Amino acid sequence: MGIDVAGRSNTWACLIVEQDDGLTLVNGPARRTLAEIVEAATSNEVAAAAVDAQLTYALSEENGFRSSDEQLRALLPAGCRDWVASQNSLMAVPVRGRQLAEALAPRVGTLLETHPRACLQFLLPDQSEAVSGYKKKEDPRRQAWLDALWQGLNAAFSLRGSTPELDDGVIDSTVCALAAWAYHRVPERLRRLNQSASDARGWGPFYVFTR
Repeated sequence: MGIDVAGRSNTWACLIVEQDDGLTLVNGPARRTLAEIVEAATSNEVAAAAVDAQLTYALSEENGFRSSDEQLRALLPAGCRDWVASQNSLMAVPVRGRQLAEALAPRVGTLLETHPRACLQFLLPDQSEAVSGYKKKEDPRRQAWLDALWQGLNAAFSLRGSTPELDDGVIDSTVCALAAWAYHRVPERLRRLNQSASDARGWGPFYVFTR
């Protein structure tokens, strides 16, 4: 399962199932409330979930950047480092993410944090323009960028299932679900970003795709 946490009306979730001919999208990607996500995880006996939200924090890191965030910023091209935002600037997203993680923890075997936009940059390096632009809702090129990213994910992971109406939440929740799958099936394709603060609290390690 993958979850792209945002506001009340713009949080997305996606479920994927592994089959002989690839990965099949089920139950989304679609907008869901946090309660609906927990219910879907329970009823579908989800083995792993990856969440796009800061699931850990440390009181000692008062600027809002965790050591794991700094590691990710260092891996990204210079013009992309602002994709990794301080928790202090994101208002409700970290709170909603941690609420969801706490509710999922008794129900899901593996709980991870991920960053889908950074994952896309590493997975689809030839689509860097699309990765930079797919969240720009007023840009006339946005649909072409969304299409390119979806096609790239399909090619990389042999995704099956009907193509949804594309939105950045569709892309992001799908990448999150792929990260959760990869943790168990192809862990060598993931990089762990370490939270080194001794007073760290929260839920789940932080992983991104490397390729």
